[in-house]
Amino acid sequence: MDEGLKLSALAAEDMDILSAACVGAITSPGEMSYSSVSRQFTFTASRLMWEKQAGNSSGANRIRSGLFFGDVLSVKSMGFPQSASTTAIELLSMTTTTEEDGGANINLNFAGGVTLSLNVECVNAVLTDVGKSWHTDKLPNYEDGE
Repeated sequence: MDEGLKLSALAAEDMDILSAACVGAITSPGEMSYSSVSRQFTFTASRLMWEKQAGNSSGANRIRSGLFFGDVLSVKSMGFPQSASTTAIELLSMTTTTEEDGGANINLNFAGGVTLSLNVECVNAVLTDVGKSWHTDKLPNYEDGE
């Protein structure tokens, strides 16, 4: 079995590391879940293993990953394809803005102008890779602000 990543973020600066690890992750609305009762937002994705890409020109590896966000007060979406639960969307970045009261807004920015905004009481996120990775020749190709 491959040794995948397990990263946690407890501060806005930590979210920058999670964001970098998740650039190019492919997910769909059907792989996302929010529970207002347990104040958790989770999603699974096929994450590009950037940490194994250095110097490798013959493609890359992807691995299934789970992202957990705790202490979530609300989730808002913009441009989200809710009617098609299997529509593939690609994560471009995660940006975090802190508030004076210790809370934060975490924006999950996807290709095509899709954004999910998580209002959180505090930064509490975990990325966990699971299973075996697989080879892919398809790498993200971002052009001019995409």
